[in-house]
Amino acid sequence: MCADDERKRWTANAVRLGVLTLGVCLLGLAGPPQAGGQNTATASHTVAVKSDPPGAIIWKKEGRDYTCTNTLTPGTVELAFHDDNDVQRIRVRRFGYSDVNLDVKSTDKEVGVALNSSKPVSSSFLVESDAPPEVKPLNEALKKEFEKTLLTDPEAFRCAPFELDDINVHWEERVRALVLSVDIWLDRSFGGLAFRQARHAFNEQERKQRTGRIALDSGIAEILARFHRVAAKFPEVKDIIVVGSYSTTEARISTEKRRTLSAIATPQAVYVVGGAAENDVVKNQDAMGVIVFVMPVAQIPDTLDKKTVSDAVLAKGEISLAETGDDSSKPPSSPR
Repeated sequence: MCADDERKRWTANAVRLGVLTLGVCLLGLAGPPQAGGQNTATASHTVAVKSDPPGAIIWKKEGRDYTCTNTLTPGTVELAFHDDNDVQRIRVRRFGYSDVNLDVKSTDKEVGVALNSSKPVSSSFLVESDAPPEVKPLNEALKKEFEKTLLTDPEAFRCAPFELDDINVHWEERVRALVLSVDIWLDRSFGGLAFRQARHAFNEQERKQRTGRIALDSGIAEILARFHRVAAKFPEVKDIIVVGSYSTTEARISTEKRRTLSAIATPQAVYVVGGAAENDVVKNQDAMGVIVFVMPVAQIPDTLDKKTVSDAVLAKGEISLAETGDDSSKPPSSPR
C-alpha cells in the first residue's frame, strides 16, 4: 500500500513538472513582450538615394544577387531592417559609368554617391598611336555620337544586368576594316539558371545557339541595337563586336600524386610497403567565361525590338565561347 501511494505521488509530481516545463518553453518561444505588446519584427523605411550624375538605377541586394528596382536617382527605395544594427546593401548603376555598392544603415534617411566622376567610360575611345591619320577624327566623332546618343539617355539599358567596361575602335585584319568593340562585365545573375545550364550543353553548336539566345534576350540584343544607331552613321565601321565576360566556376580534371601504403604478409612478418600513384581528380576552379558576338553593322535591324535583333544575330552573326582559368582581371571597382 505504501509503495502504491509513493508511486501515485511521484506520478503527480512528474505531471506537474511537465506542465510547468511546457509553460516555460512556450513563454521562451514567444519571447519577452515588446512595447505596444508586439514582438520584434522587421522594420522597413524609405531611403532617398542621389547620384552624380543623376539618372542612375537603384538595385537592391537580395540573397547573393541584386534586383533592379526600376527607380532612377534621385529616387527612393524601401529597405527592410531586422534590427538597429542591421545593414542593407544597394547598388547604384548607370550605363557608361562604374557602378557603386552602398551599405545603408537603419538610421540612414538619405545616401548619395559620385559615379566614376574622375573618368567616364566614354574616355576609353582610344586609337593606337600609329593609327592612320583619318582614324583619329573618326574616333572622336564616334565618341561624341556615343555620348549624345547613349550617355544622355537614362532609358538606355535601364535594368541591364551588366556593366560597360570598355569601348574601342580598332582595325580588324579579318574584315580589313574598322570595327567597334564593346566590352561588358556580366552580373553573376545574368541570364539566370538557363544561361548556366546552356553553357554545359554537350554539343558545341547547340551550346553556342542556346547560350547566345539567352544572352541576347538578357540584354546583348539591346547593346547591338543601340550601338548600331551610333555605328550606322559611320560607313567606315563594318562590324560591332560585343564581348561579355563573367566569373564562373568550372569542373576541371587534374592529375595528383598520392602516397599509398600496402601490407604484405609472410609467414615470418607483415611488411608495410609505401609508394606513390597518380590519380585523375575533378576539381572546381575559378574561371573567367567569355561570350563574343560579331555582327556586321549593315545586318543589324534598325529597331529596339529584342526578338527581331536576336533573330538577325543568330542568322547572320557569329557567336563564340571561351573560358580561362583566371578571373583576376575582373575590375576591382565592381565586386560581384
